[in-house]
Amino acid sequence: MEKDMRIAVRVTAMEKEKIQAKARKCGLSTTEYVKQRALGYEPRAVPPDALFTCLERLGELADKASSPELDEEIGVMLKQITAEFLLPGKG
Repeated sequence: MEKDMRIAVRVTAMEKEKIQAKARKCGLSTTEYVKQRALGYEPRAVPPDALFTCLERLGELADKASSPELDEEIGVMLKQITAEFLLPGKG
């Protein structure tokens, strides 16, 4: 889908600073942050590297799971963590 429409919004200097700071915290451009918020999403802050290390370790454990049930439980946990900490929430 081609993006050919533009929306301009006027804000105060303080509002601009706040929006830019929140966008940086989420690892997004100001435009993407405002667009996600306007569409009802709640972008999440960039998680610490420790979370990715834990997710990687859980993935390794899933590969070594001794039973289909354990493998399934680990898979469910990985999906929950991803949804909770990595994907933007829908308000």
